Amino acid sequence: MGRALRLYRGVWWYLREVSGETAYDRYVEHARRDHPGEPVMSYREFFRERQKARYAIEEGRLKGCC
Repeated sequence: MGRALRLYRGVWWYLREVSGETAYDRYVEHARRDHPGEPVMSYREFFRERQKARYAIEEGRLKGCC
């Protein structure tokens, strides 16, 4: 059963990475580490901001943090 569990976890990790689901986890980690004391967006807020940033171009560059 150990090999099947490792395979399952590996596939699960891969699917989360490819789908972008881990982006919020990385954002929360970044926000807490590099912007302490500032509020952290909810998942819904993060997703909306990410969509806006994906399609918004400002002077030839995408808007973003840091």
